[in-house]
Amino acid sequence: MISKLKNLFSKNKNPLDIPLDKLKESKIKLDVQIRKLENEMANIDDQITALFEKAKNAKSRSEELTIATKIKTLNQRKKQLQNSHALLNKQMRFIDNLLVIKENEVILKSTPLWNTLSKMSPEELEKALINLRLNSENVINTLNTALGITDDTLSMASEEYDEDIEDILKTIHAVKEGELDVEDAKEIVSEEKKNKDRILFE
Repeated sequence: MISKLKNLFSKNKNPLDIPLDKLKESKIKLDVQIRKLENEMANIDDQITALFEKAKNAKSRSEELTIATKIKTLNQRKKQLQNSHALLNKQMRFIDNLLVIKENEVILKSTPLWNTLSKMSPEELEKALINLRLNSENVINTLNTALGITDDTLSMASEEYDEDIEDILKTIHAVKEGELDVEDAKEIVSEEKKNKDRILFE
């Protein structure tokens, strides 16, 4: 399946780099293909129904055999179309999920999730997203669950994301060891923040 997705997004190495309008355009094209397959399958069903009706009046085994052969051929064609339909639906689900991610990109970039997603290969990203049904309300929780990101993992990632976290942790440990009381700890943390802000704006 990933080869077909690469055909859709041949100019993009990472699906997360695909512009939103390009994703929407690809979704429209896929929708047209899916509807075309559905119409063809419905047409085959009509043909098979007509053949069975015709078989009711068959006068000989030879005529029945001819009808049966046509039905078999149509069924084989329908099975091929069903396989293609299932594949296109998976592609559609992948694109739908990418759309949700792109539409919530600003929010996701403020979490460790974006870093995890960005480091995934197209194949890994496809595997992670293909069976999900994301929406703006569940995107973070669903991705956390799907990617196996636990609270501990998020905490560790957040530590890397926030440069002040190490200093705060040291202060917390000092409080736990009885070296500082809470009020002193609050002042230390606040003072460190002021100092960093002052350096930043000097």
